[in-house]
Amino acid sequence: MIINNNIQSVTSLYGTSQATSSYRARSKAAESARDEVEISEAGQNFSEMLQKLREEPEVRQDKVEYYSKAIANGTYQVSAENIAAAMLGQRI
Repeated sequence: MIINNNIQSVTSLYGTSQATSSYRARSKAAESARDEVEISEAGQNFSEMLQKLREEPEVRQDKVEYYSKAIANGTYQVSAENIAAAMLGQRI
């Protein structure tokens, strides 16, 4: 599913950001005897967004039902141009 691929991409970028933050945290720890962790607003937003995406169902049942009924009724129409563009990997 496209969403899963995007989550993996964002997660890998977030991991890179985490590594940089980890380095900064270690140098601050060397300066003081007390360890502290600060999560940026962007990190908090990412965490909230990731949680919401994980709560979403894997399959959007409403869309499945809609297209299943349209196909069964014979009302689902796809243009030949759209099919050809999808086969060639182009966007219309």
